[in-house]
Amino acid sequence: MELPEAGYLYALATISITYAGFAALAIILRQAIGGKPSDLDAFFIRNVLVRSFMIAGFSILPPLLAMFKLPQSTIWRASGAVAAVLQCLFILIWYLRRRTVTDRPLPRLSLANVIFQLLTALFLLLNAAGIAFAPGAGPFSAGVTAFMLSAAIAYMIALGTLLEETPGRKGQRKKLEPL
Repeated sequence: MELPEAGYLYALATISITYAGFAALAIILRQAIGGKPSDLDAFFIRNVLVRSFMIAGFSILPPLLAMFKLPQSTIWRASGAVAAVLQCLFILIWYLRRRTVTDRPLPRLSLANVIFQLLTALFLLLNAAGIAFAPGAGPFSAGVTAFMLSAAIAYMIALGTLLEETPGRKGQRKKLEPL
């Protein structure tokens, strides 16, 4: 049984994977001008890739579950619950890893984005539980789309931070000179 909403979900998966490739290229170009990648560079690219693959996985989960001829409500409840739990785990792991690579305080915009991601996960959990909305393709797709938008915001914040600096000699960082 093919889900009628599968086209949108496949488009989300495609956009997410394309975004991951673009993000990886941006980091490769940065490293080409700046030398050896730092721990912060590796942290950044890992998170971009993980978020992208998570979004792709969330997007193809409902069509996969539909192949098992599960009821629609089960498909959307399970997909929403999985997406919400994995988002929360990602945020926790992201925070713990971030603390190991930088001692910079979390910028306010990043904090706002993390809160948005947590609210998105809460929305998906509430939807999976049938609270506020009946479990379905619309709320699930909105939640995954919101997570993708928050990933794009996180990318722009991190890219701005990385482009403010370029590796200097002996692992030291220096500010880039304006053009």
